[in-house]
Amino acid sequence: MSTRSNVIIKSGETKIYLYRHSDGYLAEAGYNLACSLMHSNGFKSFLNSLLSQKYEADTIREARAVYEFTTEQHGDIEYLYQFDFDVNIPGNVKVVVESVASWDIKKTLIDTEFSLSHQNIREHLKPIFDEHNKVLQRSFSIAS
Repeated sequence: MSTRSNVIIKSGETKIYLYRHSDGYLAEAGYNLACSLMHSNGFKSFLNSLLSQKYEADTIREARAVYEFTTEQHGDIEYLYQFDFDVNIPGNVKVVVESVASWDIKKTLIDTEFSLSHQNIREHLKPIFDEHNKVLQRSFSIAS
């Protein structure tokens, strides 16, 4: 079963919904989003980075987009990632990450605002980097 997620990216009046069907949890999608944010300089480059990402082709499927446009929040997601780029303060972004059990039950995991820099992203999105490291450590201990 897939771990589905939505990504909402806002800048002023613009609001874009993206859907990710697989690996929506913090250690994968969260880490991917944080790294993409780390290499962006704002709304447009962040969005373009996400839209250019593809799952590799395999013997069954062609390469396909990791993030797909959608018109609204899906009803059966497990994580919701929101990025609100401040049009009045360039380089400033508010990030909210929620674990979504149902439409009515959401748990906020991250709610922070900061200016874009490697240091700030690592500091403010620390729970994402921590989860990614836990998965890596488990992988290494299994392989050993």
